[in-house]
Amino acid sequence: MAATYLFVGPSAIGTNWVDISATGTTVALADDSVSGAVPIGFTFNFGGTNYTQVFIGSNGWVFFGTTSTAFTNVGVASSPVNNVMMPYWGDLNPASTATRVRYQTVGTAPNRQFVVSYLGVPTYNTTGANTFQLVLFENGRFQYNYQTTNTQGGGTGSEGFTVGYNFSATDLVQFSLDTASVPNNTSLTWYISPSLVNLKAVTVLTDPINNATNPKYIPGAVAQYTINISNTSAGVVDSGSTVITDPIPANTEMFTGGLTATAPFTFIDGAPVSGLACTFVSLASATDCIDFSNNSGATWTYTPSAASDYDPLVTNIRFRPTGALNGDTPPATAPYPNFRLNFKVRIK
Repeated sequence: MAATYLFVGPSAIGTNWVDISATGTTVALADDSVSGAVPIGFTFNFGGTNYTQVFIGSNGWVFFGTTSTAFTNVGVASSPVNNVMMPYWGDLNPASTATRVRYQTVGTAPNRQFVVSYLGVPTYNTTGANTFQLVLFENGRFQYNYQTTNTQGGGTGSEGFTVGYNFSATDLVQFSLDTASVPNNTSLTWYISPSLVNLKAVTVLTDPINNATNPKYIPGAVAQYTINISNTSAGVVDSGSTVITDPIPANTEMFTGGLTATAPFTFIDGAPVSGLACTFVSLASATDCIDFSNNSGATWTYTPSAASDYDPLVTNIRFRPTGALNGDTPPATAPYPNFRLNFKVRIK
C-alpha cells in the first residue's frame, strides 16, 4: 500500500468551499483534454510520493503523472492511469466557456491550499451544470467539495460519474461509481492519521544521603520525569490539538520553583523539529502551556503555591503546546519529529 488515508464524509460543505471564481487562473480546456503542468505552489505528498505539479483534466480528474482523456468513466480499479484523483470523473465538457475551470494556491505556509474548481461545467450534450472542486492541503490532506452535481442525463445527482482516487489498480479508494451518492453541498475529506508514541522515563538527580553520586529513589530524593512524544506517521496533528496530561505520583510533590528561569518544566524541541512551542507565563496563568490540577484532573484551575519550591497538592499536570505537530517526511522513518518535556518531583 502506498499510503493509508482516513476518511470523513459526506459532510456538510459549510466553510470548506474555497471561492476562487474571480481570482483563480483559468484553464481553457477543450472537450476531452488535459492541461499542461500546473504548479501546486508547495510540495504535496500523495501516497508516499512528493509532487509539485499536477495536470488538470476536462473530465473531472486531476493527474499527478500519466494523463488520460478518457470520457467513459469506469471503476477506479479499471482506471487507464494511476496516481490520479477523481473528484468527479465523467463526460464533462468545459469547452464552451474558458473560465469554467480555475486553479489557485491560497493561504500562507505551512497551511496553504491548492484549489482546482470546476464551475458550472455541463456534461457532454446536456445543460446540467456541475460545480465542484479539489483542494490539496499542505499537510497532506485532500478534499472534494460539491456545490451542485448533475447526472449524465441532466438530472440532479452523481449517476454516470466515478469518485475516488488511486495509486495503482490494487491500491485505491472508490467512493462511488454511477450512483447518486454525492449530494449537493457536501464535502469528502481524506487525511493521513498521525501516530504518536509516548515514552516516559524517570531519573533520580539527588538524594539526602548520596547527593548526586549514584542517588537512590528514597524519601527526600529529587527525580526528573521526561515525557518524549514522537510522531511516527506522515500525518500532521492539527494546530492546537496536542495535549499531554500526566499524574504526579502519590508519594511525591511537584517542583514549582523554576527548572529554567521561572518555569517548573523544560520544553526541548527535537530533531526533526516538532513544530510546537510551549511557553510559560506564570503559575497562575490560564493562557500558557501548563495547567495544574489538585483533584486528579477533574478541573484545571489550581494555582500552585509560590511560597516554596514544591507543592504537595498538585495531583496532575497538563501541557498544551501551540502549533501543529509535524508529520514525518514520507516514507516515515526514524528519526521522527519529536519533543521532550521535563519536570521534577521530590519523594515524600
